[in-house]
Amino acid sequence: MIRSIFMVMSTTLLFAAFVPSVHAQRDPIRLTHGPMLGQAGSESIAVWARTSDPGQFTVRYGTVAPLAHGGDASQLESPPATTRLEHDNTGVVMLTDLEPSTRYYYRVYVGDYPQGDFGSFRTLPSKESSLSEHNPEGLFNFRFQIGSCANQNPMHGIGHTSPTYEHLNAQWADKVDFHIMNGDWLYEELRDYPVEAWRLTNGVEKVPDALKVMPTLAGVWENYKLYLSRQSDLAKWHRNVPSYFTFDDHELVNDIWGASEAGKRHRRTVFRDIGTYAWNDYLGWANPMVSNQRLHFGKARLSAGSDLLVDPETNFRDLPLDQMLNLHVHWGTAEAGINDMKYDNDDGNKNSYVYDIIEVVDEHTLRLHMPAKSDDTVSYSIGQRSYGKFRVANCEFYLLDTRGDRDMHDVSQRDKEGVSMIGETQRKWLLDSMKASDADFYFVISSVPMMIPHSGAGGFEADAENKEEAWTGFLDEREMLIDAWDAMGKKVFVMTGDLHNSFAIKVTDNVWEFCCGPHNSVNHVPSLDESNRPATGLFQFGPRQCDIRWSSYVLADIPRLDRLYPHFCVVQLNNVFNMPPKLGGKRLVAYPHPQVVFQYYDGWTGELAYAEAVSLER
Repeated sequence: MIRSIFMVMSTTLLFAAFVPSVHAQRDPIRLTHGPMLGQAGSESIAVWARTSDPGQFTVRYGTVAPLAHGGDASQLESPPATTRLEHDNTGVVMLTDLEPSTRYYYRVYVGDYPQGDFGSFRTLPSKESSLSEHNPEGLFNFRFQIGSCANQNPMHGIGHTSPTYEHLNAQWADKVDFHIMNGDWLYEELRDYPVEAWRLTNGVEKVPDALKVMPTLAGVWENYKLYLSRQSDLAKWHRNVPSYFTFDDHELVNDIWGASEAGKRHRRTVFRDIGTYAWNDYLGWANPMVSNQRLHFGKARLSAGSDLLVDPETNFRDLPLDQMLNLHVHWGTAEAGINDMKYDNDDGNKNSYVYDIIEVVDEHTLRLHMPAKSDDTVSYSIGQRSYGKFRVANCEFYLLDTRGDRDMHDVSQRDKEGVSMIGETQRKWLLDSMKASDADFYFVISSVPMMIPHSGAGGFEADAENKEEAWTGFLDEREMLIDAWDAMGKKVFVMTGDLHNSFAIKVTDNVWEFCCGPHNSVNHVPSLDESNRPATGLFQFGPRQCDIRWSSYVLADIPRLDRLYPHFCVVQLNNVFNMPPKLGGKRLVAYPHPQVVFQYYDGWTGELAYAEAVSLER
């Protein structure tokens, strides 16, 4: 009897080995990452989430906490947001018709089931709700937090935990109105994640076109998911505080230079659009953009000696190429997005260069600025303009893109005329917008420093001889901007990042630089990586002297992995004060000279390290 059972089992197992595999039934669709908040307003806010499969989610919200499953009569529900496979199952919904200066509590629902943790947010005040006879412009006070550089790799920073975000959640989540993450939220991990692993994890037969053209996109998507899953304090912060995001090099790939330099060949350079595509899905949705046109990608045919690119699947006449960046042919190796210098070789596709588009020849053909090197079918992309602006009270905020339209610098000719960090189109938009604005204060959000060089990275830079991330490699354009800003007679605050130190710098009477960070990354050494600038005092690099009022500063004798001194900055706008006829009431009175207070805090202790106040001229 036992033998018979054994024979039946053996026969069954043998038969099963030859039966085609049957896919296991997937679990019901669920929330995997998020929610996150963005696009802060007085009457609206954006909510982002990622689901396990393509589908929909809604947000239930109200002014009573906590919301019970099923809700009550006062609970509202958003329209459904759709998550799509081609965007790694991410999606965004706008909550509208909100009340100003009101705290809301919310939760994501997939189907009729609550998913994830509760979150909350407070809407901005509005002009209408702030008007009074003593405040005729309807101004109001607000705060925002700004920082950069949140590496989670313990070899390059504090690691998987973050004292900065612990303090931000405990002390500031219910006090600040929004957050600006000024680049390097992401650092390269899992960048060689295979498309086949992504396909199996998502339980699909066919991968979306984005992965067929840009297979290394899978690794950047995984990189984002890892950071949201691993750092719970960071995820909690984004669940409760609406954010804006610039991208710097690590969202793309470390030391990405010359993305707009026609004829440049380097694997890091041509990773621009792959990194930007993933940034759109995970962070860029939170930003206002000057153009709604996103990057374009496709497969095309190139012929040796010909300057024509042919893509039968694309009608180039339908693309607003005047609103887009130039064209990249992708490197094509599995390691293209990895931050490792051993892959900085010449193994990429022989046609992988930066190309300027000369003209649209016909619906499916572009003429490029130079001929192809070989006959091939290539993956290519045309970049997007990733900058924009928003207004809060009497303050205008400009979110710059310092990587996408950037010329190649040369440290032997730092003042070369015409070399641009941001490109002529973005520069003209910036200056024209500022001149047309009636704001009292301008915040220019640049992911890289203005006055202090970033000339080293402790030996980890990709090109040590030509290392420069900052505006100090673009002195002609830097001086042009500073002169234009100074002539406006308004207060211009250039908020910067990338360098793993904080500093407050007076550039002119009207122009200041405030570098904020790092949130979690290992500090740079000023004597090695920042051209030996002082901790405080006068400093000159290039044609202009500046005054370093305060900075974080690390001595060179401290071992690299002990250089862990995070900082964060809270900016407070004091436009009005409350002077009610009776205590406990509200009557806003406008200051004759509003002030901006920049407050730097120690990321380990949460203690105030430095403050600088700047007010309008008397």
